Amino acid sequence: MTTLIATADAEARTDIQTKSFITRSVHKAVLANGLTVLTRESREKAVVATMIWYRAGSRNEEFGQTGKSHFLEHMLFKGTDRYKKGEIDLITHLNGGANNAFTWLDFTAYYFTFASDRWGAALEIEASRMRGTMFDEEEFASEKQVVQEELRIGLDGPWEVLENEVWATAFRQHPYHWPTVGWLEDLEAASAADMKAYYDRWYHPRNATVVLVGDFDTGEALQKIENLFGSIAPGPEAAPINIVEPPQRGEKRLLVRKETPVERLLIAYHAPEVAHPDSYPLKVAETLLSTGKSSRLYQRLVERDQAVTNADASYHDHIDPALFYFQAELKPGFNIGDVERATYDEIDRLKRGDISAAEIEKAKRQIEASLVLGSEEPLQQAILLGQYETIAFGERVPVESRGYLYLDTLLERIAAVTIDDVAAAAQKYFTQDNRTVGYLINEGKLDERENGRAT
Repeated sequence: MTTLIATADAEARTDIQTKSFITRSVHKAVLANGLTVLTRESREKAVVATMIWYRAGSRNEEFGQTGKSHFLEHMLFKGTDRYKKGEIDLITHLNGGANNAFTWLDFTAYYFTFASDRWGAALEIEASRMRGTMFDEEEFASEKQVVQEELRIGLDGPWEVLENEVWATAFRQHPYHWPTVGWLEDLEAASAADMKAYYDRWYHPRNATVVLVGDFDTGEALQKIENLFGSIAPGPEAAPINIVEPPQRGEKRLLVRKETPVERLLIAYHAPEVAHPDSYPLKVAETLLSTGKSSRLYQRLVERDQAVTNADASYHDHIDPALFYFQAELKPGFNIGDVERATYDEIDRLKRGDISAAEIEKAKRQIEASLVLGSEEPLQQAILLGQYETIAFGERVPVESRGYLYLDTLLERIAAVTIDDVAAAAQKYFTQDNRTVGYLINEGKLDERENGRAT
């Protein structure tokens, strides 16, 4: 094995490895240029999932420059100094593989899946486009039209437009204020030079993690990675983002008018970041409220009140404090204010600790089952490992939960959650002053209300 692999820590953690099958046998290495590498051999299927994660999402964008992370994701399929336009997809197709990418608040990630006798093509492509992506003016202009159309389609979606407004209202200073796809006006003003500068700032080994899961030999894989990525310069040290959203000082409410037969409600509360001690009882609360047809929101709003077609609670892990939110799609003829009040009734039950021992144990089993059943394929495992290696970092995260090791401590900490913990977290975060409430109302119906013709 190459001597340029700087560190490797997997074998020393045998006590933790027994807790999660996903992290069992994971090998972590860091090249001399700062590139983090996670490999997990799994011989059950003759496939290899290859991913590269960049710690660069909409969180890293600046005012007036939004949407660059997502736009850059598109540009990485437009060719490099080694691969012509269309060649990346052609190689993938000719080798019977699949590829795609996704961007979110905290990261951008790219993936390939290939049969285990040809996975090396994925690494060669990723090494080339880490620093060799082309920013041809003509290609940039063409792709801008594609991204603009994608953004407009998203704005036509009722949930997308309501979510954008709620996040933009809830966050005043932090970049979670803007959507991942950016604002249309910023996108229209973007130039190829701007995009190249953003790429030069974030797409470097020290800001990236390569993940391999599947049917390969670890030693061979590490040598390939060293050969392909080892000579790339580390890149600039990423400046920390220290923007802290100030505490909300009172309820915020907003109303979106849109032609829609289905009115929608979204209630959002500021909630803590990944690996925060309160994040675990909030995950249990999320499951209690909205996982399955026996969940509280389904039983109350869909079955008993029959006021909505769907009701959910959502809470996702992020680098910085984000939102815990409740969503409901109303049936025609039902009052959105009544649904909002019914949602608060269910929140108040949590605050009172009105939770049975059987119910909380069921929620914990559901979280564990979701993690296990959602991680059967190599790509799903690669996504989990890469995501937490990218977002669970820094002094705010306990050492034993940093990076992919978060997956080990997750179930342990979930198992320790008590009814009192859930009640305390609900009392702390689900307060009136900490919430933002969004209504999406049928435009015509709203006109009738304003003119006194509707109730």
